[in-house]
Amino acid sequence: MNDSQRGFPAVEGVDVAHRFVDIGGLRVHVAEAGRGEPLIMLHGWPQHWWEWRKQIPFFADTFRVIAPDIRGFGWTDVTPDGYLKDDLAEDLVKLVRVLGYDSVRLLSHDWGGWIGFIASARHPGLISQHFATNICPLWFKIDWRMIPGTIRLGYMFRIGMPYFGERLLMRNGDYVHYLFTRGDTRKEGWSAHEKDTFSDPLREPARARASSKLYRDFLLKEYVPVGLFHKYHKCFLDTPTRILFGDRDFAIAHSWLDGWQGHAADLRIEMVPGAGHFIVDELPDLVNERAMSFFTSSSQSVH
Repeated sequence: MNDSQRGFPAVEGVDVAHRFVDIGGLRVHVAEAGRGEPLIMLHGWPQHWWEWRKQIPFFADTFRVIAPDIRGFGWTDVTPDGYLKDDLAEDLVKLVRVLGYDSVRLLSHDWGGWIGFIASARHPGLISQHFATNICPLWFKIDWRMIPGTIRLGYMFRIGMPYFGERLLMRNGDYVHYLFTRGDTRKEGWSAHEKDTFSDPLREPARARASSKLYRDFLLKEYVPVGLFHKYHKCFLDTPTRILFGDRDFAIAHSWLDGWQGHAADLRIEMVPGAGHFIVDELPDLVNERAMSFFTSSSQSVH
């Protein structure tokens, strides 16, 4: 039985196995392929494991690819709470431990990268290498330069509104489709199948509510503590980290990429001219090449 017959979207070029892993009461959906050392791929909003459809076949020749759905996304359990990014980082830590690994490599996007930064900083050695796409480090600072960046968060305010945010996502998928195509940076466009594969789960009331909670928690409980009160100021990132960032990102201002100096041992940011927020979908070959080069440039093994 193929993936689509079981309710999972198919990935061309590789056999993907699906299972559910219990991490202390949370049932996490995991898509897996390949053999070798573990490489976790952690998606962002509004996507799920299938964001990595162009990465899984490429990396499965070298690594054991593990693509989980974050709490409340895709096929992973929805819970009433647990959407603070510290909580989601602990979900990642628990998953790694339950799968039997001491450390893993991580390829991430958007919130998946933020979660990875927290897990790396608070659990040194858990993530041996981290390649993130279109996300800012943990140490941005709120100042006058952040005004344009804060204005860009308008979509978060819409989604995070109690009642109205979840209704926006449940209605017909149009708002999610709009965000995918905002800025027109994916030259070949998004197919209806691609857009619907990501927007359809969010039409479920519980998953729409989870996404609304994710953003409401960030705006009300995380944004000011992180940006103004320097919540992660004492956290130091030992994990070698690379960020590939499309410079036409509609969500994250360039000023958010600053402030990490002195908080990371080995962090480098590469700007990609003309690319947007969804760089994994826009430029999969570039993401694959840069990430593989980074992961294989180190002789460090994980287990």
